[in-house]
Amino acid sequence: MRVWVEGRAGAAGRLVDLDGLPLLGHGGEAVVHDLGDQALKLYKAPNHPDVAGDRAREDAAAARLAAAEARLGSFPAGLPARIAAPRALVRDARKRAVVGYVMDRVGGLPLYELGEPRRRRAGGVELAPLVAALRELHGTVSALHAAGVIIGDFNDGNVLVDGVLAGGGASAGGGAGRAAAWLIDADSFAWGTWPCPMFTERFVDPRLCDRAAPTPVLVQPHDRDSDWFAYTAMLFRTLCWVGPYGGVHQPADPAARVAPAARALRGPSVLGADVVYPRAAAPLAILSDELLDHFAAVFDRGRRGPFPPALLDRLRLRRCGGCGLDHLRARCPGCARPVAVPATWGELTVVAVDPASVRWGATRLAAGDDGAAPMWLAGDLLWQRGRLGPEPVGPVVPGATWAWLGERTGAGLWRAGGYAVGFTFVAGRRGLDDRARLPAIRGRLLAGGCVPADDRAWLWWRELDGGRERTRVVVIGGGRVLAQADADDGAGGDGDEPPWMAGLPGACAAGPMLLVPTDGGVVRVEVDGGALVVTRRFPDTRPFVSAADDLAAVAGGLAVRKHGPPLQLGAAAACAVRLTFTTTRATRAGGST
Repeated sequence: MRVWVEGRAGAAGRLVDLDGLPLLGHGGEAVVHDLGDQALKLYKAPNHPDVAGDRAREDAAAARLAAAEARLGSFPAGLPARIAAPRALVRDARKRAVVGYVMDRVGGLPLYELGEPRRRRAGGVELAPLVAALRELHGTVSALHAAGVIIGDFNDGNVLVDGVLAGGGASAGGGAGRAAAWLIDADSFAWGTWPCPMFTERFVDPRLCDRAAPTPVLVQPHDRDSDWFAYTAMLFRTLCWVGPYGGVHQPADPAARVAPAARALRGPSVLGADVVYPRAAAPLAILSDELLDHFAAVFDRGRRGPFPPALLDRLRLRRCGGCGLDHLRARCPGCARPVAVPATWGELTVVAVDPASVRWGATRLAAGDDGAAPMWLAGDLLWQRGRLGPEPVGPVVPGATWAWLGERTGAGLWRAGGYAVGFTFVAGRRGLDDRARLPAIRGRLLAGGCVPADDRAWLWWRELDGGRERTRVVVIGGGRVLAQADADDGAGGDGDEPPWMAGLPGACAAGPMLLVPTDGGVVRVEVDGGALVVTRRFPDTRPFVSAADDLAAVAGGLAVRKHGPPLQLGAAAACAVRLTFTTTRATRAGGST
């Protein structure tokens, strides 16, 4: 496909062939192509495979393209520097209809990644630059409001943060230097007579929604206060690693329970006394009293207005040298009372193990050959290191493929042209089995992972589509889909447990079964008639396991690498235990009881 990119300041335009250009992003409304120091955002047309067949999507795509020239042509000038603003219009090859725009290419990680428990527990995020980026984002919001611009669909996916990773601060797509917070998707801002009709359920201001609806539905236009509500929600998630309406509402009277999807509309927030707080999250005790009070005022008492700059000025995050928890207190609240590990607990035998002696999960394959990795992605091929040097394994879609390698086998997925395909491979062999057709992926992929097993692979991904996040799990094997399941973000589980899908990043395979860590302990998931079913729960493991931990099947039991509050096992930041089930009532490892 070819498009015409208009020139700037009297410069000549140019014809650009998009075929073969690397992809930088793939969302529900557009695809972003890499132009080197710039990026080209191309809107999806009503006949795009990701849109066609869904009347609401088709109408939205047609309306977006019809308004593109007038809307983008009126984009306000003089906005803050940290905005990936439209620089030039992109028309079809006949130089007629506007189909997108060109913007400066900016680097960094999406803000939501910096609030993920595993990344933060690993200690790879530098805290002072992170706080500096949050302060800069605060200044950008204030400057936009002063210019008469409302962000509207303000979420942690359209904020890219650079310069906060350990080892020089370089993030994917960015470079070393001082911390920076960029706002992307500027074409969706609200300015002049142009509103922002889009919203993200996790961050939309409930004040502007239909309170009687079962899920958030925007019925009033975004305003300055809604931008500050979203900023406050993002700050809370970055500090506490959970959204303001996370956890499970479990009041004494079951009839008073608010459904998870309606919690943002009717409360209570995760700060409520009758909400079971996720064990994977940072404890609320990490917050200062004044910050905790402000969050409660916003999320539970309806306070609005700009986020107080003084609270950011006094934000001094520090990392505990014992458990690795980031906190705002003089003493770490996470390891103030370490828990000793008993030799036995119910039906378990518990012993400490060296985390370095265990293989923990699959490795995501990087793009490009670093000279050390056994397998990697480059161009339109999956490669491996053979006896005589690099050798191709099989074809993939450049810029739109994710792949993981386990101990012997691997798997991955790619999406292109409305298709999503799952594939498996074996290390040391050539060829991909890419016959498995996955469910359509229409939105933006936020995260993903894979648990490879001998005869199957458990692929999962988290997708943002239509303002709602959803997690999907698909089991593939023998070139076909064996089973699948999905859940909307925030869906509750049984009792005080979150959905088992929350523990997928730390799951491991045991024969044909999947063992998943949850806040209620380990659960076993199996394929049953095309569905994924929790076939057994192991409540005795609850004191030792949370949804943020990692599991690995080892000789004699199940290894658990802790990412939550530390156990008293020497080096608490990198501790692990082996849980040995002492009766046949426990889980089967490697397919045996």
